[in-house]
Amino acid sequence: MEQPRSRWPRPRPARSAGPKGRDSVTRTFQIAGDALTRGIVFAGRYEIIEELGAGGMGCVYRAFDRKIGEEVALKLLKEAIAADPRIVERFRNELKTARKIRHANVCGMFDLGEEGDTLFISMEYVRGEDLKSLLKRTEKLTVGKAVSVGRQVAEGLAEAHKLGVVHRDLKPGNIMIDREGNARVMDFGIARTLSAAGTTAEGVIIGTPEYMSPEQVEGKPADPRSDLYALGVILYEMVTGRPPRGFFFSGKRAPAPPSTPTLSPSPRSKISPATPRSTRWGGSLPTGSARACPR
Repeated sequence: MEQPRSRWPRPRPARSAGPKGRDSVTRTFQIAGDALTRGIVFAGRYEIIEELGAGGMGCVYRAFDRKIGEEVALKLLKEAIAADPRIVERFRNELKTARKIRHANVCGMFDLGEEGDTLFISMEYVRGEDLKSLLKRTEKLTVGKAVSVGRQVAEGLAEAHKLGVVHRDLKPGNIMIDREGNARVMDFGIARTLSAAGTTAEGVIIGTPEYMSPEQVEGKPADPRSDLYALGVILYEMVTGRPPRGFFFSGKRAPAPPSTPTLSPSPRSKISPATPRSTRWGGSLPTGSARACPR
C-alpha cells in the first residue's frame, strides 16, 4: 500500500564527524525505548522524526526508513519486557501472523529486529488518529460514521480470521482512522495463530477489560467470536459515547468466577436518543466474520 506523503519536512541527512572531531548527528543507540529524539538514526537505518506515544509495552516512534525510502512506525519494547522470553515470543508471533494479513483495513507489519538489548518492530505508518482519540475529541460519532468504521473493522478482522489469526485485544486505541476516514486495525501484539501452540498459560487474562469477551475474562481460549464481541462493544461506544457497563472482571487471573460475566448495557435510547431504533450495516457482515458468529 502506498504511503501517504508527509506534510512534515524529512529530517536532514546525517552529518559525519568533521575534521575537528565534532560529534556526528547520526548516532546508533542501544536504548530501552525512551531515549530517541528527532534526527537520531536508530539501528543504522531508521531516522527518528517524532515520538507517537508510549504505553506499558514501550514507545512508538515515527521514523524515516532509509533502506526503503518511506516513513514507518517503530514499536520499541521496554528493556525489562524485552528480557522476558515469553513476551519476546509473543512479539515474534505478532510478526509471523500479521505479515500474512494483506488487507486495506489492517495496518501492515514489516520487520522484527534487535539493536543491542532492544527489541523493535517496524510497521506501516498511518497518518491520522486512533479511534480512542477521535472519540475523546468528538465524544461520539454519527450513526453513519460509526457504521462505516465498524464495517471496515469487520472486513479487516474477517481477513485475519480466515488466516486463523485472532486479535484478542481489539479496542478503540488499536483502530486507526486515516485522513480519508478509512479504518485500519493495528497492533496484533497479543495475537496468536490458532494452529500454533499458545504463549500464555490457561487462566491468564490478556486484553483490555472493557472490551473483553466473557471467555477471556474467565481465562479461557479466545476465538474469532471474541473479536466480534469487542467490535460490538466498540460499536455501542461509538454511537453512545461510552462502552457498556456492568461486567465481571477480577484482575490478571480469574480462577472459577462465581458466574459468567455479562454486559448489562443501558438502553441505547436512554443514552443516545438520536440514534435510530434500527441501525443497519447497510449490507451483510463480511463472510469471515459471519462464519465466526453462528446462529
